[in-house]
Amino acid sequence: MKAMSSKLSLLIILLFCVLLSGITEAKDKIEVIVKEGEAVLGEEMTPAQARVLALNNARRDAIEQVSGAIVHGSSVVYNFQLISDLVASATRGVIVKEEILEDNIRLEGKQIIYHAKIRAYVKILENRERGNLRILKAEVNRYGSPSSTTTIVFQENDEIQIKARVNSDSYIHLFNVSQDGLVTKLYPNEYFKAEMTSPEREFVFPDKKQRDMGFKIRVRTPRNSNRTVETMLIIATKRKIDFLMGKKADEVTLTDLMQEVSEIDSTLWIERVVGYEVRR
Repeated sequence: MKAMSSKLSLLIILLFCVLLSGITEAKDKIEVIVKEGEAVLGEEMTPAQARVLALNNARRDAIEQVSGAIVHGSSVVYNFQLISDLVASATRGVIVKEEILEDNIRLEGKQIIYHAKIRAYVKILENRERGNLRILKAEVNRYGSPSSTTTIVFQENDEIQIKARVNSDSYIHLFNVSQDGLVTKLYPNEYFKAEMTSPEREFVFPDKKQRDMGFKIRVRTPRNSNRTVETMLIIATKRKIDFLMGKKADEVTLTDLMQEVSEIDSTLWIERVVGYEVRR
């Protein structure tokens, strides 16, 4: 009888382990999918920009098919609406790894087509609900100019400030996403550590104290280009998080950032994006 009891206990433990393993696998399930994307080179689009757009089209299709998240198309390489959709999709699915299978240019009639094919490893997340954290204000302004909610157009070397306001105590994180999809972490940084922002206080970066210390943000166009479309991604979190730790500043992509964002309970963060253009 004692032996039977021991066998039964062992069986229960084994079943429990199997069930627990199944839950873990379901939570972190990764689906591998191959997708293609294309972009037409226009007068104002360089081959490098077309390459990024083609890759983004493939990434968008992969996320949509696997996670069910609708990610809208984009008429530019990385406009603010596309970034908003991609970051929001991190609550349901995110590309954690990708392999570029094809990467080439072909001619169709008078059109030059950039073609890309990727193998995407999409992490499927449980359907998460957003919490009550909200970003009430998100602006990028030329320093000294009044606040504006319209599309911003800056000139080469203009100094800018980022302003935000939240509805509850939280930490603000600022990321600049360039037209070619690279992410630059602006705040917090090695000089200015994260501080909790309250609803009563408007967040400004860089503020007067930081500017007096010599820290200023100026916008520029890429080399050999007269204009660029960029995005300021503002993320508020309810707890202090150090995103992109140990990653090289010139190699971070939006996919890298989304992977880290996806690890956070979606009730503890919220995002806003502000698109702007820089002209020479």
